[in-house]
Amino acid sequence: MSRPAPETGPAIRAASAICDARRVRCCMVAAIMSILAFGLAACAGLHRGQSAPSAASNASASSSANSSAEGTPAAESSPGEAGAGAGASDASGAPGEQGDGGQAAGAEAAGGAGAPPPGATVSITYAHRGDYLAALSVSKFNGAEVVETRGLDAQHVASVIRFDGGITVWEIKPDTGMFSKLPVVGSGSKYAVKSVTYGKLPEYFAQTTPDSGSPEPLEPGHYYVFAAQRASGTMSYEVVRVEDDGSLDAYEAEPRAGTSYLLCCNVSADFVQPPSPLVPGGAGGNP
Repeated sequence: MSRPAPETGPAIRAASAICDARRVRCCMVAAIMSILAFGLAACAGLHRGQSAPSAASNASASSSANSSAEGTPAAESSPGEAGAGAGASDASGAPGEQGDGGQAAGAEAAGGAGAPPPGATVSITYAHRGDYLAALSVSKFNGAEVVETRGLDAQHVASVIRFDGGITVWEIKPDTGMFSKLPVVGSGSKYAVKSVTYGKLPEYFAQTTPDSGSPEPLEPGHYYVFAAQRASGTMSYEVVRVEDDGSLDAYEAEPRAGTSYLLCCNVSADFVQPPSPLVPGGAGGNP
């Protein structure tokens, strides 16, 4: 004979319901914790997956840099190699360069024997249309003295200077070829040069002094008078003094009596130098 099931009261039923609710909550918490643990594990895995390639790339870059440095050893040298290179550069520049510099300095100290002789260029202007250069001569003088000075205005002083000596060292004229006479004014445009440099023959011109070869170079301490004659008959003069360093001191000039010229303007104080004295024995010595 079976025993009848005991009857449960309200209190027992309420306790059972509470237990069931607790079990449900525990299951939900466990499930949430499992989800969170899986998420954390996945994040950690992703982080490790990104770090590993990055580290691999860094290692690859470092390896390539090291291999590049090993492949180009000249990019970086040891102190011993640097010292050797410096010594080689010093040695390469020591004997030859110092020797050349010493020779150049000696040449300059000896009066610039290797330097080109000084040159002088005069400008040629034309007041008449169709005019041209009919002749140009250069005369050399070895001394000068002031005859008088005169004030032209408050700022300009002209000086009359008499020059000692006077020999023609260079003379040129138009090269007319078969024609013995110069062309008339207006038909000699190719002879209308704007400037002439001493010793350099302009195109379409011929040298008459010296007979052959180049003229003597300009000599320091001497004076040169450039006289330009135009086809119209007008003349212009320029006086040049060659300084000891080869520089030129030039003034426009007008002829006066003999070898005197009126120089304009404001002639420098050291422009005038007396002629060199004659050397005993009869030979004239110029510096």
